[in-house]
Amino acid sequence: MAVVLFIWGCVQSLIVGIFIPIVKMARNNYILSLIFFVTSLNILIQYLLRYQDWKFKFPKLLVVPDFWDFLLPTLLFLYIKAVVEGNINATDKKFLFVPAIAGLFLVGGALINSSFSFGTYIGSLLHKIVLGTILLWKLFLFLKAWNMIQKQKDFIKKKAIVWWPKTLAYFLGVLTYITFVNLCYFLLIVPNFDLGTQVRGSLQKLVELNYILFTCSILFITIFFFLKYPKILSGLPIFRSKSTSKVPDGQVYVNKLNKLIQENKIHLDTELNEQKLADKMEVQSYILSTVLNDYLGKSFSSYINEKRIEEAKRLLTSETHKDLTIFAIAVDSGFRSESVFYVNFKKHTGLTPKQYKNKHSEVSEKV
Repeated sequence: MAVVLFIWGCVQSLIVGIFIPIVKMARNNYILSLIFFVTSLNILIQYLLRYQDWKFKFPKLLVVPDFWDFLLPTLLFLYIKAVVEGNINATDKKFLFVPAIAGLFLVGGALINSSFSFGTYIGSLLHKIVLGTILLWKLFLFLKAWNMIQKQKDFIKKKAIVWWPKTLAYFLGVLTYITFVNLCYFLLIVPNFDLGTQVRGSLQKLVELNYILFTCSILFITIFFFLKYPKILSGLPIFRSKSTSKVPDGQVYVNKLNKLIQENKIHLDTELNEQKLADKMEVQSYILSTVLNDYLGKSFSSYINEKRIEEAKRLLTSETHKDLTIFAIAVDSGFRSESVFYVNFKKHTGLTPKQYKNKHSEVSEKV
């Protein structure tokens, strides 16, 4: 049974990993896809080491599952944060340093150690230290993810779809539990029962079954959520955080907005609205609204109209465009009507477009 589950889990994880970015190419989906690719590779390497004697033929591969055990919970945490809070800031990305350093230590150590083998690593003091470190890392990420979700407790009661990130947090807890069981096995069973004894053999099979059953369970749950809530694969945050009055990496969005204004001249689109601009920035409209309010102190309309007036002032004072009518300048500046242009221009400059143009001409003549 365990062998069948290992094979099924490996293949199913790979299929899910390929399927996710096909549905929608988005950052959150890339992270989720990577989670399933890592899960598939982890199940595959575990199967080869446990059932194909690779632990003796290629003993250096024994450190690979330990590296995956550092990487997988980190990716899960980053995905949960992206889904819950709608962003992954520079500080969050630093969490990836832990699996990177662990990978260098484990893989590098195995490669340079010519005497590295199954007997010298599995159950050794180093192996127990590695398992203990993995346990602490998973527990830290689980508690951090759980605390983040608990802050949304009031909102969670209102929509069933937010059980998705909550379920992933549970899965992060399950990964922690699996590592705890493995550590207990090597601390309590391996030193007291010789290899080949019935007790040790039975407990080893239970540990293996424990790993694959819980790993496969997340696949069933994931498929259920994908079918019931396709919005999960939209690539967008599932719900609005109560703390969206402060977007931690808002300056990143401000820079992206400035680029769209300066290089793409998106504000000159007469059909532009808040949702369309948010789509161009690849964020939800409430995030755009929060960034405008918290970082620029302006609403969408006031910000865009201000940029359009700047363009209108440039056109009004340009020799190249001196023959343009006021209506043409209004449209070229992004306004849909001349009347709206007049109201906004006078609001921002205290002058009508014609008065502004004449005043600039008088100044130019004196110069």
